[in-house]
Amino acid sequence: MRAARRVLAVIAATACLLLGVGVAAATTASAHPLGNFTVNRYSGIAISPGRVEVRYVLDMAEIPTFQERAKIDANGDGVETDEERQEYANVEAAGLLRGLTLTVRGAAIGLRPVGAALRYLPGQAGLPTLRLEAGFAAGLPSSGSAQYRDRNFPGRIGWKEITVRPEAGVTVTGSTVPVVSVSRELLAYPKDLLSSPLDVTRADFAFRPGQSSNAVPAPPRGPAVSNVPIASGGAFAALVRWRLTPLLLLASLMLAFLFGAVHALGPGHGKTITAAYLVGSGARVGQAVAVGASVALMHTASVLSLGLVLFVLARSFPAEQVYPWLTMVMGLVALGLGTGLFVARLRAGRAGLDLWHGHEHDHRPDVHDHPHPRHRFAALAVAGGILPSPTAFVVLAGSISAHRLGYGLVLVGAFSLGLAGALILVGLLALRARAVVAGRLNGRLAAAVPLLSAMVIAGFGVFFAARGLTQLA
Repeated sequence: MRAARRVLAVIAATACLLLGVGVAAATTASAHPLGNFTVNRYSGIAISPGRVEVRYVLDMAEIPTFQERAKIDANGDGVETDEERQEYANVEAAGLLRGLTLTVRGAAIGLRPVGAALRYLPGQAGLPTLRLEAGFAAGLPSSGSAQYRDRNFPGRIGWKEITVRPEAGVTVTGSTVPVVSVSRELLAYPKDLLSSPLDVTRADFAFRPGQSSNAVPAPPRGPAVSNVPIASGGAFAALVRWRLTPLLLLASLMLAFLFGAVHALGPGHGKTITAAYLVGSGARVGQAVAVGASVALMHTASVLSLGLVLFVLARSFPAEQVYPWLTMVMGLVALGLGTGLFVARLRAGRAGLDLWHGHEHDHRPDVHDHPHPRHRFAALAVAGGILPSPTAFVVLAGSISAHRLGYGLVLVGAFSLGLAGALILVGLLALRARAVVAGRLNGRLAAAVPLLSAMVIAGFGVFFAARGLTQLA
């Protein structure tokens, strides 16, 4: 007993040490504060006598930047030159201008480009984030009511902000947006607004000659963007940049496993669905292990499949738009699984079968129903593993960018194994809880448990299907 405790203590200490090393290694680069999939934009409008200038800033997080770099490297030689970056900035600025409209007294004002520049900022997993700054200008009448609209990147998630600033000799009145950017032009996002980012794509204001004495209205908050897949595992993503030795390779794989286990214990990945299935179906240890392994395989396949589509076949496809669809699929599969289990257990109850205690009271061939058909394991795998972890996705992208695809695949595999290990542990705890509770329930309550567990699975299916549908709306 003492020896076993010592082994467990050594394992726990090693795990804590590895986690500490991984977190420390991640401090040099952090994820985009709004998530790795966001496309953020800012318009700073400056009104001076007879002239308007618009400073437009585009801030792309890691995944959109990764997809966009194929366009920047125009000749496809894998090296971005200053000329290629400038050409991309000019072309992109012209495209952004087509999505902007400015009207004064109902008449369109023809903005023209006056310059563009592109630069990269460090992000997660060695991936950069893209920052494009473009300038537009036009002449203005001396006074009037104006409206500005930004229609770029429709449907893309991210921060959207507009400011209007009067220069000397101009007074701005009735502005619906502030004078000063609360995000410092997308360089410092306010922490208290990250869960509810600004969603401002229109500004109304009036201007006339005079001295400015404008109050600064509070910036409006946008709706909470619940479908933003945010990667929070910066330490896991940082593993891509490690300089490998045999010892560090082993440590990185152990860390990836631990990060996967920790990730699995957070929201999602069908832990409740898995536990409800195992508790209500008379499953045993072998089935719990099989479910965990199935989820690991599904999660690895989902990360690799999505990576193949977005990084190879369709680089321009908005990656974040996949998640609501996958959430809805996950919900529909869970709903189908729960409904099917409810019907099967209702029939089994009428036929005298006892799935709760793991054995049958009626062995007639016409009523025998195998309690663990393969399609149910497949459904559990989909419910637990079809949503790829954004962090694992970033690790895959980072490994491709660093020309270390093999290492990235191994990290994703170890991460998925950790996820599976945590789900297996949850399943074993559920089986243990079932064994403890089973002896304390009378016959009617015991018979109701399989039906209740099926209803729990179906209920979670309805929740996730509705959530995915809401995100798509």
